[in-house]
Amino acid sequence: MQQFIIHLENDTDALRLLAQIGKTLGDNNIDIVSMAGTSAFGICTAALFTDNEDKTQELLRNMNVSFSKQDVLVAALPDEPGTFGNFAQLLFDQGIRVYSFYVLRFTKGQAHYAFSVDEADFQKAQAFLDASGFLRITENPKKSCK
Repeated sequence: MQQFIIHLENDTDALRLLAQIGKTLGDNNIDIVSMAGTSAFGICTAALFTDNEDKTQELLRNMNVSFSKQDVLVAALPDEPGTFGNFAQLLFDQGIRVYSFYVLRFTKGQAHYAFSVDEADFQKAQAFLDASGFLRITENPKKSCK
């Protein structure tokens, strides 16, 4: 699964650009699965997950949007107090450098977390998830809930 990191010039134009992106994706029948945004010191970014990564990339390029893509891993964790903290500690203990975390959805007592890691740690993080007993989601969450 991939996240699109939208690079926004400033706070003033961020919402307008996100509105244009959302409308363009919707007009092309692409669903935004999850989205998160942040702003610090006048620099804005938005992380975007969709149900059609190839078409999303094509549309963003056609719109001349500044963006980058990053592979993410998705883990299904029990939706219970302390689970995320324990999971984060395990990643830290393995020396896996995590760059971002997002909750994609909550379902049936589980929280599906997408997280990006340093490129050098990606295979290590995959192996950790597979060996740890945590469920690694390998397909787009939108497709898996249909």
